[in-house]
Amino acid sequence: MLTLAVLLQIAGLIFTFSLGVAGYVIGPACILAGAILYRRELRRRRELAAHPQPPQPTIPRRPGWQRFLIGLSAVVVAFTAVFALVWRLTAGMADAADAFFVALRNGDVASARKYLAEDFNASTSDEQLREFVKNSALGDYESASWSSRGIVNSRGNLEGTLNTRTGGSIPMRVELVKENDGWRIYSLSKPASGIHTEDAANKPSELEQVRLVRASTTQFADAVQRRDFTEMHRRISGVWQRQITAEQMQTTFKSFSDSGANFNLLNDLQPTINAAAYDSDGAFVIEGTYPTKPSTFTFRYRYVFEGVDWKLVGLYANVK
Repeated sequence: MLTLAVLLQIAGLIFTFSLGVAGYVIGPACILAGAILYRRELRRRRELAAHPQPPQPTIPRRPGWQRFLIGLSAVVVAFTAVFALVWRLTAGMADAADAFFVALRNGDVASARKYLAEDFNASTSDEQLREFVKNSALGDYESASWSSRGIVNSRGNLEGTLNTRTGGSIPMRVELVKENDGWRIYSLSKPASGIHTEDAANKPSELEQVRLVRASTTQFADAVQRRDFTEMHRRISGVWQRQITAEQMQTTFKSFSDSGANFNLLNDLQPTINAAAYDSDGAFVIEGTYPTKPSTFTFRYRYVFEGVDWKLVGLYANVK
């Protein structure tokens, strides 16, 4: 019984410092129960010492209910300890996410950017953030409930529900990275409403693929036409931005600019997607063509999900 008493007191301490307001009630109650049980067990042992029993041929086992309570208490203490540890380690992630959503709700994009990772900030404009808020009903954000939290090295994730002031709920997944001794948001994603197939859970839908291809082609055609890849470079992923400059992109695609062709005509055409899948590096690759004549414009676009949308991390184009 001493073991049970000690376990109850340990559980009480963990509850007190890990469950917030509820812990201030449950924790002391467990500590008090453990203290009472501890005193009763000491009193019982003193009585046995004062009135020793005849020696027993075998050591008697504890009653079944005592063994059950000891085992149950051990499981509760272990579970609570793990829960409290995870809660403490992920508290910074939840605080960063909550502060970010509050800033977005208040329309304070500058403050919201303080909670974003470098790649997110580099590849996402203020307009894209505002559009994400508009499309996600985050303007009515009230609170968040994170049902799943996880940390692997310097990466973390939160999954749960954002509650709005109008009573709505928005499912949300937040990916975070450890930067400058604090948690910063790397990407935000929410499942689109409607009917989904099982294999579409982690990749853009067919409509999204067409949207991505058309947007990337428009950016590319505009950069080629103006012989200036500065704007396109601003819109690609942060990962690719660190690997290539706007000037290097201009040099790479110089042959397109020198050809004299008007690639803006592609904006009026519908692309044909021939393949769309993840490659070995984890990038989502879309391959296809545009129905141009006499030559065919072929593309291969590589994307990663960064910030609030899929961003280019590689581009191949050819006219043949």
